[in-house]
Amino acid sequence: MFEILSTYIFTYKSKNGKTVTIKEAQEKDAERMLVSASKALIDAPFMLSSVDDYKKLSVQDVQNLLKAYSENPNCVQFIAEVDDQLVGAIDFKNGNKEKISHQGSFGMTILPEYRNYGIGRALLETLITWAKNNSNIEKVCLEVMQDNMGAIKLYKNMGFIEEGRKSKGVKLENGYQDLIIMALFV
Repeated sequence: MFEILSTYIFTYKSKNGKTVTIKEAQEKDAERMLVSASKALIDAPFMLSSVDDYKKLSVQDVQNLLKAYSENPNCVQFIAEVDDQLVGAIDFKNGNKEKISHQGSFGMTILPEYRNYGIGRALLETLITWAKNNSNIEKVCLEVMQDNMGAIKLYKNMGFIEEGRKSKGVKLENGYQDLIIMALFV
């Protein structure tokens, strides 16, 4: 049976020795999440979302999304905090049709000054633990730009395998990037 993890708080030690606290996001976190995501996307060439995408969202939009997540046991949003500052987030949504509801995908953001300290790994480990404890979720999927070597290395180290590519899946100012499709069976 699926276990609700909102009562759990996960802690990890980052590479710089700081304690990273990861917990399920609540509606009250919406404003901090919106501000943090906007900052995380300023210097994020490999992110599929942009700062402009987040400028279109209101705090109420994020609250509504978090409320919808809390009502769906197959969706989740975790936030990472260091010294009570929101420094990263990961969200997972499963397929919205019966035949694909056993799998879903995630997106993750980390503030630039907190990258390469293991926070992404901590968020991903938390998500994988959640997915393994969810009897409905069998497969965790992602798409990553071909030049995002750090992320690809992390995903492979976590057991994700490449399933395919979307040629020219992302259009940038200076050209295109293929999207590598990866998955982990939990």
